[in-house]
Amino acid sequence: MKNGRTVIRAYLIRGSFIALFMVVLGRVGYVQSQDAFLRGKEQRQWLNEETLMPMRGPIYDANGDKLAFSMPAYDLDLYLPGIQAAGGKKLQAAADGLASITGAPPSFMMQQLSRSQVPWLRQYPYMVHMPLAAAERVLALFNRLGLANDINPYKTYTRVYPDGSFAAHVVGFVAHTGAGTAGAETGAAGIELQYNHYLAGTPGQVQFMQDNLGNPLPFRTVVTKPVQNGDSVYLTIDAAIQHYAEEALANIQRRFTPAHAAIMVADPNTGAILAMAALPNFNPGQYWTYPAATLDTNWAISDPFEPGSTFKVVTLTGALASHSIKLNQTYMSGVDYVNGVPIRDWNLWGWGRITYRMAMIYSSNTGFIHIGQAEGVHTLYKYIHLFGMDRPTGIDLPGEGTSLLFNPQHLNPVDFATMTFGQGLAVTPIQQLAEVGAVANGGHLMTPYIVQKVVAPDGRIVYYRQPHIVRRVAPVSIMNEMTNIMVQDVNQDPALMAYVPGYNVAGKTGTAQIPKPGGGYAPHKYNLSFVGFVPAHHPALEIFVTVNEPHNAIQYGNDVASPAAKFVLQKSLSYLRIPPHGRAQANPAASLATAAYTTIPDVRGLSVKSAAQALRRAGLSVRAIDATGTVVREWPQPGAQVVSGTEVVIATSASMSLSGKVRIPNLRGMSMIEAVSVCSLLGLQIDPKGDGYVVGQSIPSGQEAPLGATVTVRFAPRPAVN
Repeated sequence: MKNGRTVIRAYLIRGSFIALFMVVLGRVGYVQSQDAFLRGKEQRQWLNEETLMPMRGPIYDANGDKLAFSMPAYDLDLYLPGIQAAGGKKLQAAADGLASITGAPPSFMMQQLSRSQVPWLRQYPYMVHMPLAAAERVLALFNRLGLANDINPYKTYTRVYPDGSFAAHVVGFVAHTGAGTAGAETGAAGIELQYNHYLAGTPGQVQFMQDNLGNPLPFRTVVTKPVQNGDSVYLTIDAAIQHYAEEALANIQRRFTPAHAAIMVADPNTGAILAMAALPNFNPGQYWTYPAATLDTNWAISDPFEPGSTFKVVTLTGALASHSIKLNQTYMSGVDYVNGVPIRDWNLWGWGRITYRMAMIYSSNTGFIHIGQAEGVHTLYKYIHLFGMDRPTGIDLPGEGTSLLFNPQHLNPVDFATMTFGQGLAVTPIQQLAEVGAVANGGHLMTPYIVQKVVAPDGRIVYYRQPHIVRRVAPVSIMNEMTNIMVQDVNQDPALMAYVPGYNVAGKTGTAQIPKPGGGYAPHKYNLSFVGFVPAHHPALEIFVTVNEPHNAIQYGNDVASPAAKFVLQKSLSYLRIPPHGRAQANPAASLATAAYTTIPDVRGLSVKSAAQALRRAGLSVRAIDATGTVVREWPQPGAQVVSGTEVVIATSASMSLSGKVRIPNLRGMSMIEAVSVCSLLGLQIDPKGDGYVVGQSIPSGQEAPLGATVTVRFAPRPAVN
């Protein structure tokens, strides 16, 4: 019995051990096979993942030349405790060597390597985005010093701007974010910022087996997520026209040292921006050396300012489209009183009684007070809206500003009066470019844009920009009328304004006082501007020039902004091979380049015979409106640079009698630019009909008419010669 109990006890003990062993074994198996944490920890001991950074997409101009691209580079991290522990001589050698390779001052580099409580140092900007050759020199230096374990290189990419500051405010710049292989370039301004989601690409992931020291094991790398490089962005910027704009700005900087300035050139038919340049400028490859105000402010689009007379385009268009006035209506210029407040014309005394057409040409403030009062507050604000002056244009660049306008419900008569000629409100340059573009193209407000397409690395077009019409502003007939007036505006004084020989240029200057904090205007501080388009009746180019607070200058847009516009337009017309009005030629660019120019002499006060002789000696032809009397006016103006052989029109005292009568000249055969200028010379109004050359006039030549009379002139194309 006792043996039986012993045997049973033995079986029970053995069974208990077996059961306990099975429980433990089962638990171990369960933990090993089921516990996700331990399984993941096991895998992480042998597996690792690394982020693969994409190469940022390039930016091209309209001709396919690169304005920005990325290339491989390295960021270098230094382990300071290890370098400092190597001793003073090696520390000094490391500092001197790094200074020699990076261009940093040796004292600065020594100071950085001696920093305490900083285990790892990535010295910005000297040790980031280093070219391969420079990084290899640094690694070789640390190998020689026995500090190879105290430097850690990370492969990255560096952004290259091959043309330096060229189109910098358009292209923008990138800033480096993150650390190590997780670091990335991200857009911080311009196209780099606006289209960052296309340019940046998508990072990839690679998984690899590693040893117990973390080193990758060969032949076991697996790409778990492919890297996708950035897309290519193609701009509407034409490098040649951009160069002309920047050259004109450089000349403005040398002559006038303004607070800031900007030039834009656009295709008014589509809204595409062909050039955009601004001062102050910067080099995007060294953006950290410039103040934030320079980097953050593109004066072409960002800050509104009081436009002055360029805004008169809005006021007059609204008045004509609403039939509030007629151009041949007259008023007394000089001074106008609004609620007892005197408001004067820019020349203080005015031009006597003149028409509303001449108010635009002479830029009469009092005339526009009358025009504004005729159309009223509601109509003016309607056309401010139609021209898009009450909101941003939507151009595809960051940092666009918008206008500052009075609330029309709280607008007093004096503020409304000054508003009609462009003071007391503020708009941006890009808004004014869009405004006058609507006149140029016959009435459509276009959204300006600067990117034409985005192309993926595999060649697919992932974004394509179509021109966008916002709305119709006014009928074609009204815009044609505005164009004719703006042509007269430019050609009233071709020696000073944006007159380009051989072309009809439509334009308007602006001279606006600059408000000071607390109210009122700063003395002797102005913002000067010019806006226009060419060829006037078949526009291919539109330009806007703004110059803020120029020094050493006559404070008129005509004297500062217009010459810059003329330079850019003349160069661009030649580059684009747009022939002069009415001339067909196989290579207009070559013709313009080889044309001989001469200066128009001053023949005022001479007899017609003596004046003609002086003009012919200068290589010019002559058209005298009258054969008797002394010369009192000539066109083009004395001092103007014109092509040799240009016809000079002279008006005599007999043509312009003291009785207020004018002898009507024979305009037949003249181009529009010639007819407009001759009539302006004599104080006559012109009502042009058609396009081309004069084939008829409402008042016969030789007949006398009152000063300021309107002559309807019919134009037609010149017949082709077989």
